[in-house]
Amino acid sequence: MSVTPSPGFDPSPWVAANAALAARIATGRSRGTGLLGIRGLDAGSFRPGQTITGDRDDERRRGLVAISARGGRQPEGVSVGLSGMVGGVSGLASRGDAGNVSTAALLARGYQPAVVKVVSYAHGATRATASAQYIERDEVELETHAGNLLADKAAVAEEIKAWSTSFEKRQPSQDVVTVRLQLSGLRDTAEDRERLSFAAGAAFEGHRHALRIEARASGEIEARAVVVMARTISPEEKALNRAARTNGEKSSTLPPRLRVVDQRMGTTEDAPMRKAFDARSEAAMKARIETATGYPQHGISIEPATPGHGRDALGQRLSTLISKAPALDHLQRPIRTAEDIRDVTRDWGRHLRSQSPRDTMHMVVSAKAGTDEKVFTNAVRSFLHQQFADHKFMFGVHTDKAEAGHIHAHAIVAVRSESGTKLHPGPTDLAQWRVNYASHAREHGLKVVATRAAEQASSRSYGPKDKSIVDVATNPRPKRKEQDRAYASDPRNANLIRNAQERMAIARANPIRIPMTGRERAGVSENLEHWQGLAKADPAHEVARAMVDRLSVAKEAGDAINALRAVLSPEQVAPSHPSPNNSVRAPEMTENAEKSADAMLRDLRLMNQRIAEVTNLLPEGSRQRFTQQATGYLEKIAERIDQQQAQEAKANVPAGVQAAARSPVSDQAQPAPEHGVPIDPLAELRRQQTEMLERLAQARGQSRDHERGHEAGD
Repeated sequence: MSVTPSPGFDPSPWVAANAALAARIATGRSRGTGLLGIRGLDAGSFRPGQTITGDRDDERRRGLVAISARGGRQPEGVSVGLSGMVGGVSGLASRGDAGNVSTAALLARGYQPAVVKVVSYAHGATRATASAQYIERDEVELETHAGNLLADKAAVAEEIKAWSTSFEKRQPSQDVVTVRLQLSGLRDTAEDRERLSFAAGAAFEGHRHALRIEARASGEIEARAVVVMARTISPEEKALNRAARTNGEKSSTLPPRLRVVDQRMGTTEDAPMRKAFDARSEAAMKARIETATGYPQHGISIEPATPGHGRDALGQRLSTLISKAPALDHLQRPIRTAEDIRDVTRDWGRHLRSQSPRDTMHMVVSAKAGTDEKVFTNAVRSFLHQQFADHKFMFGVHTDKAEAGHIHAHAIVAVRSESGTKLHPGPTDLAQWRVNYASHAREHGLKVVATRAAEQASSRSYGPKDKSIVDVATNPRPKRKEQDRAYASDPRNANLIRNAQERMAIARANPIRIPMTGRERAGVSENLEHWQGLAKADPAHEVARAMVDRLSVAKEAGDAINALRAVLSPEQVAPSHPSPNNSVRAPEMTENAEKSADAMLRDLRLMNQRIAEVTNLLPEGSRQRFTQQATGYLEKIAERIDQQQAQEAKANVPAGVQAAARSPVSDQAQPAPEHGVPIDPLAELRRQQTEMLERLAQARGQSRDHERGHEAGD
């Protein structure tokens, strides 16, 4: 094992701060400020390598002076301009960048986007050690929060072992359990089987479950069930939760889940243990059975097995359940094959309410290839010390992906801080972390700016799980070649691998992402204005012109989808952000109840025309999703028109055929009848939509054939 102080690491500022704090604590004049939990520490008692954790805002920042000295720069304030910078840039520190400079302007100058991602979490020392040792591969030394270098896997394991004293002791949630259910005296008859099935449905009411009934050697029957332990949240409960969040109140308590405990089978300490439902769960299930069937509770036996955690446990228990005979789910749908199990697992997995304790967080900070490794390391170090000042962490820089276009730093961060708080990062936190990292990078001379993918109409990146699936399938690991090849050749994994490959291909191609929410559309509109200003100032700027084209199309597509949604649910859709460049606007259809079917149909034709025009503007990679979404909304609007026509006919209201004949707009939009047979305008509109989609599909096929021809020629 090798643990050494990192070269150039000077702990003296932290030692002095600790000594001063210790003196204040001794006199009782200071509590809860400065460094935490360190008493009576002086310069003579400090040993390089012990944990020195400073306050996030004051004391720890002083240590950055010594740490940053390796890069030959003295930070002038590591949090300059950090507040209010999410999604933009203001208060840029040094390097001649003026304040309030737009993100677009900096990207046009050659700044690279800040990339900060959370890759995974780990629970327990074993998993945390594995994550950290993964970073140590290729003989990359890891540096800790205390400035120590961990030169080998043994040193990494020893460091994580020291961290583990503060790891979460709570176990992962109980998500799924196999249950044996018996009602005494039931025999293997059709009537008793139906009675037992009805009893099981009552016992597990509100819980997704799969059931198989089998006969025992004694002639009695029992039910074997796989049960999701979390109760399904009803639409009413979801509505209450949404209303509470909207009003800024705490969400209502989630419905309780079934729980399994260890129960001693006797009164002596050496009596064997068994699994049993806790008193609340068992009493509730038996009471429901008695109410539904009239069967006395003393004749009911409900025995759980060891509960499992997550989707993997759900799939494993379902596989065991159907190994002897098919099962039926709670909706009486059969579960027979591995494909059925995958479908059920995918459906039920969203309702497990699964929770895993988190002890460490694995994150990645990336930069473009060609970035100076030493400067990048200094920037990452400075960022980690400022952002996670009250947390233990270790990090290392990898350059093995330089040929792929980037270098990156991996960091393992203890989720629980020295003061006991825990990290729960969400999208807003990650956005702020990108802002903070960009600030530190600029302090060290790197041209980095925080951006939002939605503001650039960029597609979402693929996840680490996708990459892992594809890597295992295409590049078997040296020590697991047989297992990886078996995994890749298993037809049950074909869809999983193909979907991961498609997500990675889409992310790398980066097709235009259609802004769907009001926030996304506002971001695209604002960023479009910045790029339009840059393109106007410098018409020859290729990046600016390309971004104007990209964002203009994204905005048109987002506004078009938003207009369709507004027709269906006007009260739930934020207003569009109008642009003077829009040549075709959506008609106002927010008062359809007061419009005739013909008027609604004319509006729908205009919207269909706009969808076709936007579709022609979109590049190949974005068309399919846009047309699928738009067609779904158009179909729903068409159904409303059908209903309106039916209501008008029922009320003997003129259907509008005569009025439509007098309307010049209707005359232009409605095709002339052939051979005297009237044409249904709604059917004609749907026919036009179908033809448009067929033309798009044909164009995609021709494009692919054209690309294949080029590849063959090369």
